[in-house]
Parts: sequence; structure tokens; C-alpha cells
Amino acid sequence: MPRHKSTVTIGSGVWRGRVLRYPEGPGVRPSMQRTRHSLFSSLGASLDDAVFADLFAGGGAVGIEALSRGAGRAYFVEHRADALAALRANLAACGAGPARASVHAGTVASVLDARPNPIADATIVFADPEYDVDPNAELLRHFRASDFVQLAWLVVEHRTRVELTPPDGLAVVRSRRFGETVLTYLTPAEARGPFEGGWS
Repeated sequence: MPRHKSTVTIGSGVWRGRVLRYPEGPGVRPSMQRTRHSLFSSLGASLDDAVFADLFAGGGAVGIEALSRGAGRAYFVEHRADALAALRANLAACGAGPARASVHAGTVASVLDARPNPIADATIVFADPEYDVDPNAELLRHFRASDFVQLAWLVVEHRTRVELTPPDGLAVVRSRRFGETVLTYLTPAEARGPFEGGWS
């Protein structure tokens, strides 16, 4: 069993107050509660019954909170064995079974490059790579917007010093900064319009 060093608390929804556990290790960095609150506030009603993909999932706090707040289904992509163990334990503790939660054990690049793409029906994709991972190389270079025919949002959490290069078919709509962390929102270019969510 992995040793657990940090915990994260679900902030809202049916599992509000549920404590999730994360394994030790420099590569495991749960999103801050303030960042998660802003993410879900901004997504608003688009989260209802959404198919949510949590890439670089770690212990799964973001995807599990998405389910807690009303997403219909969630995909979790993670490759580290200790994080996968924590993720599966957290899903089991919340009672999130296979009908609502699917875990893909592999790198984000390998999942996005797979044919057929196993998460292609996601409507909201969230990606929070480790700080030493280049999101352009490990995420956006492999992200084909044409695979995600129902995509509403791709949201990337990254350091302020990183400049994202949107893949073909996606456009940046808005960025929000939290200290040294940024949430950048991308949406299909043909669907680009006024942002209707909130930014609390």
C-alpha cells in the first residue's frame, strides 16, 4: 500500500466533505481548493450530466468533485502506480463504480494517441500536468480536437511561465491566475463566443 502524506476535501456536491488521500512523492500535486472552486464555478451548468475527463489525475480530486457536483461520468488518466492505487481507493470510498468512473492506466499521450480514442466522448477535459511536465509536449501536441466531437471545454492548469500553444481546432477563451498557477480555458474554434460562466 502507498504511504499517504496529503489529503484533499471535496468542496461541494453529494460527496461534500469527503476526504481523499494522495500518496507521497514530488510528482503528486493536488489542485488547490481555491483553484478547484473557481474551475467548477466557471463551468456552471455545463457540468450537469457532462462526461468529464481528468487527465494527469493523481488521486482524482478534480474528477471526483466533478462527479460530486453533477457530472454524469468521468474518465481518469494516470500512469504512476502509487497515484493509481490512491485514485482507485478514493473512487471506492465514494462509491463511484464503473458505470460512472473509468480509470485509464497510462500516460496522457498514450491515451490521446490511441485509436479509437477511449475518452473521445468527453464534453469537458481538465488537465493538470506536474510542474516539471511541458503541457505543450505531453498534452497539446497529442490533443486532436476532431476526436472530441462533443467537446465544450479543455481547461489546462499550468505555471504562469508556460505559454500554451493551442492545437488546431481549439482557441483560448480566458485565463485566470492564482499566484504562480493559471487556469487556461480552450474551446472549439468554431464554437467560440462570449464566455457565459462565472469567475468566482
